[in-house]
This record gives sequence, C-alpha cells and structure tokens, in this order.
Amino acid sequence: MQLNGITSKTALALCLAGASHAYADSITDPISTVGVIGSHNQYKMSTFGESNKERLNQGGLFYNFGNKLTGHEGFIYQAGIEAQYREKDDDEYKAARADLDLGLRAALSTNNYIDFIVGGGYDWGRIEQDEAGPLDTNAKLTSKAPFAKAGIGYNYLTPDYTVRLEAGARYSLDAEAELKVSGEGRDTVDLKDKANPYAELTVLWNKGINNLPISTSLYYTRTNYKVDSDSVLAENSKLKQEQVGVKVGLAF
Repeated sequence: MQLNGITSKTALALCLAGASHAYADSITDPISTVGVIGSHNQYKMSTFGESNKERLNQGGLFYNFGNKLTGHEGFIYQAGIEAQYREKDDDEYKAARADLDLGLRAALSTNNYIDFIVGGGYDWGRIEQDEAGPLDTNAKLTSKAPFAKAGIGYNYLTPDYTVRLEAGARYSLDAEAELKVSGEGRDTVDLKDKANPYAELTVLWNKGINNLPISTSLYYTRTNYKVDSDSVLAENSKLKQEQVGVKVGLAF
C-alpha cells in the first residue's frame, strides 16, 4: 500500500466525513411509497484557500409513510428511510438517512395549502478503501450525524395529482467521523454542528400507471463538514457535499 495515497484520501475524508389499492379520486389518507433513487454528488474540499472537486453518481432505494403528500388542513407527518451505494476505483461509498417529519397544514384557498415542518433524523455514511498489494490494507471512514430539521412546504392538491415544494434545513448535532485502518487502529474526531439546506419538488400522480399512484421527486441537498478543532489545519479546511437527485416510487 502506498501510504501517501491513503493518507491524502484519509485527510480529505476526515474533513469530509463525513399496490393493490388504486386511488382514482383524491387521496387524503396516509400512504406508503417505495421506490428508487438516483443522485449526482459533488465534493469540494477547501484547504488554505485552495480547493479540489470530485464527482460521484450513486443509486439506491427509499421508503416512506405518512400524509405529507395527501393530507388537507391539520396535522401532517411522514417517516422515511433511504440508502444509496456506489463502488468506484476499488472504493465503496455508502450512505443512509432516516427522517421523521411533523407539521401543521393550513389552507390558502380551495386547492392551495401551506405547512410548517419540524422533525429530526440520523445521517450515516461510510467510505471503504481497499488497497491491493502485499500489505492488503483496508480503511473505513464512517460519519454519523443526528440532526434536527425545520422547513416550509407549499402544496397544490387536485383529484388527479398533487404538487409539493418543500425547502428548509437540517442542523447536524454532535456529528463525528471515525477512521479505522486495518493494522493501525482507529481514530475519532468531532465535527462542528452545521446547518445544511435542502429543497424537494414532488408530484404525486393519483391515477399513475393502471390507476396505481406514482410519486416523482427532484431534490437538492448540501452538507457541510468541518472538524471541531482549534488546530491550524482544521480551521483552514472544510468540505462541502452537494447532491442533486431524483426519486421515483409507487404509492399504495
């Protein structure tokens, strides 16, 4: 293994680490949605004013349950989980997120609604690097970040489809990154709490395909990583991850 190669990736990573029922009419009850995700990620690492970028595509699955897309006035909620994966150049990139949203919805007019969302969840990510050669070294960088969440949503509801736009921020709490290198032990660093903005545009097609509702989404998230340390390197290093993705799912 070339130690310089894995060290450079590790330094970057440490600052980084981180339907059988058809609804022909308007849906108002909670629904389950299961489907696939495709995303494009851009990582931008900045150190002492200099930066470099890396791009990565990922794919995965998601599931959620609730009435955030179907409810009218009153209490709304949604619980969900998603996971994405990619293997590139002998490295494995894994990511998962669990979310719980709670909110209140108010009518602006017959078809227009606005709501306010609060919630929380957990972000998890891992980069695994396998180094071929006589030393056969394996390195794992794992990031963990509980978060609080706040957002605002606009909804346009009709008997045939629902359009929803939501924007807000996830605020990481007590995040940390752990680096484990086979034969060399492990090290853990705390990450600074950061506000990470997100936005998502979703359309629920009530009659979908063969009267099965279909959900389609376009989303954007940005995650900021910075080591919680007073060292000169930590103070002058940061990583920003931007992700744009699509979700397509079947609602039932």
